[in-house]
Amino acid sequence: MAKGKLPGKNLGLLSLSPKGLSAAFIFAAEQAGYAQHLALQAEAWRLFVSRLAAGLVDFLAAPENLQEPDSPAACGLFSQDTPDAFGRETGQLFRHESLPFADFFALLKCLRRTVLNDPALSAPLQPGCALFFDRLETAAASQWLKEEASAAQHRLREAKLFILNEKKRYAVIFHQMAEPACIVDQQGCLLDVNAAFADFFKARGETLLGKPCALLFGPEACKACSLEKNLAERGSFANIEVALPVAGEIRTVLISGSSLGRVRGVPGGIVILQDVSAQRRIAQALRESEEQFRSLVENVPDVTWRADAEGNLVYVSPNVRRICGYEPDELLGQSRFSRVHPEDIEEVRKRYGLLFAKGREFSLRYRLRHKNGKWLWVHDRARAIGDYANGVFADITRLQKMEKELQEYRDWLEDLVDERAQEVKAVNAQLLLEVAERQQAQQELERLAASLRRSNAELEQFAHVASHDMKEPLLLIVAFAERLLARWPEKFEGKAGEYFGRILKAARQLQELVDDILQLSKVRSCERPFGMVVLDDLLREVMGDFEERIRQAQGNVGVGTLAAIEGDKSQLRQLFQNLIANALKYRQADLPPVVEVKGRKLPGKIYEITVQDNGIGFEERNAERIFQPFVRLHGRHEYEGTGIGLATCEKIVARHGGRITAKSSPGEGSIFIIQLPLIQRKRK
Repeated sequence: MAKGKLPGKNLGLLSLSPKGLSAAFIFAAEQAGYAQHLALQAEAWRLFVSRLAAGLVDFLAAPENLQEPDSPAACGLFSQDTPDAFGRETGQLFRHESLPFADFFALLKCLRRTVLNDPALSAPLQPGCALFFDRLETAAASQWLKEEASAAQHRLREAKLFILNEKKRYAVIFHQMAEPACIVDQQGCLLDVNAAFADFFKARGETLLGKPCALLFGPEACKACSLEKNLAERGSFANIEVALPVAGEIRTVLISGSSLGRVRGVPGGIVILQDVSAQRRIAQALRESEEQFRSLVENVPDVTWRADAEGNLVYVSPNVRRICGYEPDELLGQSRFSRVHPEDIEEVRKRYGLLFAKGREFSLRYRLRHKNGKWLWVHDRARAIGDYANGVFADITRLQKMEKELQEYRDWLEDLVDERAQEVKAVNAQLLLEVAERQQAQQELERLAASLRRSNAELEQFAHVASHDMKEPLLLIVAFAERLLARWPEKFEGKAGEYFGRILKAARQLQELVDDILQLSKVRSCERPFGMVVLDDLLREVMGDFEERIRQAQGNVGVGTLAAIEGDKSQLRQLFQNLIANALKYRQADLPPVVEVKGRKLPGKIYEITVQDNGIGFEERNAERIFQPFVRLHGRHEYEGTGIGLATCEKIVARHGGRITAKSSPGEGSIFIIQLPLIQRKRK
């Protein structure tokens, strides 16, 4: 074939329009499964195919490009740069479009097949087309690899610069960290420490380098965080809590760490300590405080609750079970208004809203439904703290009922007062009249009392005078009767002697009665000034008087230690003589008499003396009668006496401003109780 001329039958491809080639290529690419790449870069591929069609026509128009590649004539004929330049440009274009190289090259092959398989391409043109695409693909691949190598070198430079900057930043961060931190190698030896680490262990940093961390942390801490294992496996660990001994103090720390790869040519890692000793102490104190608060809340008899601003309960104490019948879990998350009585709900909501809106204290009584359906009256109080209200309510159902009953009673009283007002006025008028009458009666009583006192004084004087005047005749009767019996005994035999004996006995009894009456009258009529009386000395004198009588009765009188009191010594002597004489006289026939006298001080400067015996005793109902004159509980044939001795004792005690009582039971003895003031009050 002559140079510069192409056979006419081989010009079919040259007449192929770029639009037609592009359509054929797109169809072939879609058939091969590359539709998505074409869809993302459709405009770039249309431009590429259009320029390729023009470049291919120009390339085939040169006869030297149609020679066999291995023929001598073809050597040196590839000086044209069209496919190579086109390939380099194409590689740059589609690499920057982020198209994977494999997909890019597969699309180039698809375009090659589209051109070479075109029926309009004659056989003489096929070697030239193949040569064009070979050079195109080679140049595109070379350019793609060149671009990749350049980009890789650029990334490598950036990575080295980033690593250098990171190392500088790491060094700054590491040494300025507030937390203690250290760098360790795979054997756990310290390669570097920051200032906080040295301060934590109270040592200089250079003295710590090279030391095993187990010396500082302890083997248990190193074992807990598996330091060597994590460094060997390039792992990490975080927030492992251990106790470290530091300067004689146990500190609680959280240990975290991570492998750093190779550090100074050996595997290493970073270990960071976080001292949480203070937080743990605070947390423990908070737990104890919360436990105390919870214990306090749960032991308060009322119900403690907490709710948000809408009234939704977030806490209810267990006491709600006892008061309302609900379990706490049944109420959590529910509105605290859901169980309020319909008549009270509006006021409760209003007051609860004011609690948050204006900070007013919430204190209200209202009705709350029990789980069994009954209504309880509760007194609810709360305060707002932030977005929540803390409150407590108590069951006041019984109190409310009592208040209601009390109010009803008050209303009834008011009505009653109104009804009785007129009556009271009338009664007051009547009382005024009665008061006047009683005042007159009181004045009359005072006159009568004065008259009675005069009469008593006159009677006592009369009794004293009469008794004194009777003593002499009685003494003469007894004396002359005894002389008659002594001088003429033969004249008083038989009935005469018996009658004469009775006269003597009656005269002697009358003489004894006169003596007792005289003693009784002398209590008032012969008053002497009071003085201090030592009762121990007084009782020794009285016991001397009764010594022979006690010996004959084979009895025993015990006297305890007694105090000194103010009184009339002669009358107090007569008091004890009468009481001890009674104890010896009214003894049981088969028992020796035993009398015990004791004394003790009582509050109010009162001295109490007890005289206890084991005699025959008496009925308790007669305890007051025995102190009346001439009262005898036994006949004269059983026990001698006039019945005036205890009456005299009562008058003596009364004169001293005291009181005397007696306790007894038949057959169990008696006890006489005398209470006398230690110091007599001054008389006006």
